[in-house]
Amino acid sequence: MHFEVAVNSKKWKNAMDMEINSIVKNNTWTLTILPQKNKKIRVKWIYKTKRDENGNVIKHRDGTRPPYNLNTKLVAKGYAHKQRIDFTEVYAPVARMYTVRMIISVVAQGSWKIYQLDVKSAFLHAELEEKVYTDQPKGY
Repeated sequence: MHFEVAVNSKKWKNAMDMEINSIVKNNTWTLTILPQKNKKIRVKWIYKTKRDENGNVIKHRDGTRPPYNLNTKLVAKGYAHKQRIDFTEVYAPVARMYTVRMIISVVAQGSWKIYQLDVKSAFLHAELEEKVYTDQPKGY
């Protein structure tokens, strides 16, 4: 799906608003003018409908579609930049499999309950030394 289609859908527009509100709430960026000799990273919207293992749209038990079945992400097109010119290090804060196994082991030994948790904006908490400039997202 493209932005031009999504922006005319109330459901997708609400999903985009939720993504922007999450970014604003976390003080991720400040609207500014691009300084001379700096490059900006372009951004784009990605749209996905969440489905179960059989390909069905995720629904509540009462048959209604939950508001979180539409997944909208604002992503940076960082692939256009060159290592050692535009950046020096790449890092993605993700859990390693051995960490997950260790946590499950501790939970099992303690006979505790375990729940899945998806931290949608975990990447927003990474510390950056460089100033990064992006396009303003379409529609905002």
